[in-house]
Amino acid sequence: MSEIKVNGFNCRYELSGNLESNETIVFINGIASPLESWDEIKQDLDDNYKLLGYDMRGQWFSEVTNDAPYSFLRMAEDLNALMEALDIESVHIVSTSLGGEVAQWFALKYPQKVKSLVIVASVSEANKLHITQVNRWKVGAQRAVDAIDESAGDADVLKKVVYEYYDSILPELYSNTYLENNADKINERVDSFTTLCHRDFFQGHIYLCDMFFRLYTDEKITSRLYEIKCPTLVVAGEVDIIKPVVFSEIIADGISDSKLVILDDVGHAAFHEVPAELSLLIREHISSCLPMDNIYKSEVETSIDKQCHY
Repeated sequence: MSEIKVNGFNCRYELSGNLESNETIVFINGIASPLESWDEIKQDLDDNYKLLGYDMRGQWFSEVTNDAPYSFLRMAEDLNALMEALDIESVHIVSTSLGGEVAQWFALKYPQKVKSLVIVASVSEANKLHITQVNRWKVGAQRAVDAIDESAGDADVLKKVVYEYYDSILPELYSNTYLENNADKINERVDSFTTLCHRDFFQGHIYLCDMFFRLYTDEKITSRLYEIKCPTLVVAGEVDIIKPVVFSEIIADGISDSKLVILDDVGHAAFHEVPAELSLLIREHISSCLPMDNIYKSEVETSIDKQCHY
């Protein structure tokens, strides 16, 4: 992993894959996910593309800044600054949840720099239910910060609040089928989350929750979706209770050059539940945007038809 100062914050990032490739894919994380959350997706792409992952401002191991409220426009400017610092002119963007909302704003602000978009489990504006859900996450994060501060950073207290926080959000992340059949994997993620989590994660999480609320007030995207002209793949989990299918339908309807794929019996965290299927979708979409590149077509179409519907 590397760190670089861009646009007023220290950004943790990773460049991997085929570093000689002329095509770069940038991955934008969900609100509580680090750049490593894309590892299973990346492993099927690293032979052909340069891969850029990063933690956004206030997220995991990038700097938590306090100088101004976070906004989607500012996050788009952060990504642009990172690309300029790394001498990357244009990208294919793969994004999920909050990352998908940042991706939409980036495509609006810097259309000339986006070759294609993949938007998974995201919205173009928030409603009252979203505000209620995310406010509960914010309150939980604030309680964690308060408990850590009151204990002067006691390790046992940190471990306790991390477990409590993860348990509070876990039922919303996955489909019931995945929860029933993957207890070991989920327990491993809980243990990893507990080992890596720190006070700044929760403080940054509070600021990112506040940023999400702006999709209900001053940073709605829906009315501007028609301005996004790049080829776009919109992916939804059929049983996503955080950002239900209807919000992906709104995005796909608003972007003229788009395709909607609904993953059967999948919840919000599709990159965890069905990484192989999602990777194939991403590969097919990006390769379809590159003339003369049909290397994966037959393999992808066969695999995708077994796992999702259109």
